[in-house]
Amino acid sequence: MRRSSKGTLVPGAGVSAFVLFLVACATTAAIPQPPSGTSGPQAEDRPTLVVFLIVDQLRGDMLARYSHLFTGGFKRILEEGLNYSNALHAHAQTETSPGHATISTGVFPNRAGVPSNAWRERGEADFHPVYNVVDPGESLVGVPDLPGSSPKVLRRTGLADWVKEADRDARVVSVSAKDRAAVLMAGKAKGEVYWFESRAGRFVTSTFYRSDNPWWLRDYNERGLKEFEKDSVWTSIVPPEAATWSAPDTASFEGNGVHTYFPHRFRAEVTDPDPGDFFFWFEGTPLLDRATLDVALRAMEEEDLGKKAGRTDFLSISFSQTDRIGHGFGPLSREQMDNLLRLDLVLGDLFTALDREVGRGKYIVGFTSDHGVMDNPERIPGGGLRLTEAHRAELGEVLGAAARQAGMRSDLSTADAMLEALEPLDFVGPAYTQDFLGGSVGSDSLAALFQHSYTPGRYGGLLSTYGVEMWWEENVLAWGMPVGTTHGSPYRYDRWVPMALLGPGIEPGVVEEAVRPMDLAPTLAALAGIPFPDDLDGRPLLSRND
Repeated sequence: MRRSSKGTLVPGAGVSAFVLFLVACATTAAIPQPPSGTSGPQAEDRPTLVVFLIVDQLRGDMLARYSHLFTGGFKRILEEGLNYSNALHAHAQTETSPGHATISTGVFPNRAGVPSNAWRERGEADFHPVYNVVDPGESLVGVPDLPGSSPKVLRRTGLADWVKEADRDARVVSVSAKDRAAVLMAGKAKGEVYWFESRAGRFVTSTFYRSDNPWWLRDYNERGLKEFEKDSVWTSIVPPEAATWSAPDTASFEGNGVHTYFPHRFRAEVTDPDPGDFFFWFEGTPLLDRATLDVALRAMEEEDLGKKAGRTDFLSISFSQTDRIGHGFGPLSREQMDNLLRLDLVLGDLFTALDREVGRGKYIVGFTSDHGVMDNPERIPGGGLRLTEAHRAELGEVLGAAARQAGMRSDLSTADAMLEALEPLDFVGPAYTQDFLGGSVGSDSLAALFQHSYTPGRYGGLLSTYGVEMWWEENVLAWGMPVGTTHGSPYRYDRWVPMALLGPGIEPGVVEEAVRPMDLAPTLAALAGIPFPDDLDGRPLLSRND
């Protein structure tokens, strides 16, 4: 197989490069037929199920690191999928919510309206916080004292919406351990959307989607989840001969600084637990990914997902535990290695179920991650930096002086004064005024990333309410993180993620040219013959044309 310059599948003998055009086209949001020259398949030839698989915080190098150990789903993705080795998110604030929003909608986070996991909006008297999908106007079904979630902050439709637009009878299922992942991947569609709520100790949904829980979810919460409570020890399944592929199992900058090695025991790590504390501990282990799959498979079965000929359904599963374990222990830790080996088995069971219930040639899969991650500073060659309260105090002093200076000068804005004050600080990296980001940034590639995150009226950065967007220097973590690591930067380690396509007519291989995870939504739509908006930032990489 070879590819034309537009990424269309055409017959041939080898895999050649294709060109990805990073352009924004028409400004209308009309739903057209598939792009010119990519006429969709006849209804009887279309896949009956489109699947999004997201692994939260899976950096672009992590699968290759342990590829020789995989026997399940990761092995199948690597061997049977068309893998894009240079997939980079194109925005600066690399967090879970903007990552899922851009994957779902095919537009930059600023156009999706989701700049970060949480932001501030100006009210009548002051700024008030917004936690992305949490919606005080809704409640959790069966847990009325907890707020619900909805996609009301989302300004764009996503692939799930396009599927429903094409066929009102189509089914939509989106499941994750995180509300923001489940909700944002479902777009604005009112499908079967579920996530885990540790405060309730169960999988939940919101009154935005339905007024009561389905019987099968109640059954799983009452019986299925109870099975996990019987085994409150997280042991390692890493083969002893492969242990050296990870970092050493004991490190003072992992976990809580004390319980940093296997086995991890609930009773040892949560002393004098209160009722319900198990599920807070459980939320930090790989076991929750297995439970997430359990719920997704039950929803698939109840909705007859992918089983009706001529109808294309939608399934999204976002696995969250790689992120939670990565934050606590780091991407190179023994815990993360164990988690990936377990997730490989979970994904293997998912593919087995899809093959059995839907049919191997009847579904297509888009696989990627919402963001990468920085290594623990202590594991970075040459050393990284954990900022301390002293750095915070220095920053506060410098910014306070800049604000006072701007207050005494009519020719100097607070944003410009702060930008000038940040420049000498060696732990501060790129910084821009919002006025600059609101115009043309020219050839400044870092500024373009910040521009794709900057969302007027939704202030998601440390200094956003002052008119400045900034981040730390490379390999620097903010104060308040004495252990573990995080993400959120515009640097490659946070933007680089795996990406792959699997399904009928998609030949395995590796494409090295740069692509973006936001390309997946229009690509899956084109492959399924689903019309999609013509003003996306992402572009189809493949079509059914042959």
